[in-house]
Amino acid sequence: MVGKWHTEGQQIEGPLGPGSPFVAVETFEWLDGGHFLVHRLDGKLGQKSVACIEVWGRNEAGELFAHTFYDDGNTNDWQIRETGSALVLSGSWSKGSGPTFKLRYTARVIEGGNTLEGKWEQSRDGDSGSWTTFMQARATKAQPLPSSSIGP
Repeated sequence: MVGKWHTEGQQIEGPLGPGSPFVAVETFEWLDGGHFLVHRLDGKLGQKSVACIEVWGRNEAGELFAHTFYDDGNTNDWQIRETGSALVLSGSWSKGSGPTFKLRYTARVIEGGNTLEGKWEQSRDGDSGSWTTFMQARATKAQPLPSSSIGP
């Protein structure tokens, strides 16, 4: 996950918003000390700018978590599970006085670790049969320039 990623996707029309293309640049880097992974996202959902900073870590029981801070002042907490070559983030989402949704994001690492294919799903109750995809995305890791092309 560490590095710079170019992400493209599509939000599907639904209770979480209109159908819109999604593009972003995401970076993951270790905080000094190696205990926390810092994720930054800067992008656009349709014509709207979106941004967040997220901190990933492990709690005392060894379970993965993330705390997210959004550009609109909202925050969110996520539980993260590793399942083979996939990561699954899950949590709840509410905005203002609207309904609360259960959300999960499943990202699969493919192409030798250079691509993440992901989908965001929502559910009102979190039951296993009631999940609906509302966004699909694909992130490609930015490749560093060869040292010979960086300059003299």
